[in-house]
Amino acid sequence: MSYSVKLEKIAKEKQQSREIVKEILSFGVSEHQKLDIINGLVVSLENNKALKDISEVLKNYREVINKEEETDNNSNKQNKIILE
Repeated sequence: MSYSVKLEKIAKEKQQSREIVKEILSFGVSEHQKLDIINGLVVSLENNKALKDISEVLKNYREVINKEEETDNNSNKQNKIILE
């Protein structure tokens, strides 16, 4: 495959990726949903190192979101089951 053909293929794939992102954003997704979508894509990566590295970064951001939502409006102090 010649260099110019390879570049054309890469450019076409990048354009398709931008179109997919545009379509997802057209749904009006929240920040939390964006992180969930990114996480869903990350776990499908074949490159194990990339999967681990990106998951670690996402974990940090997803924890921040969860900490912001930790306010307990339940006055009952019994043990609770947390479902994720």
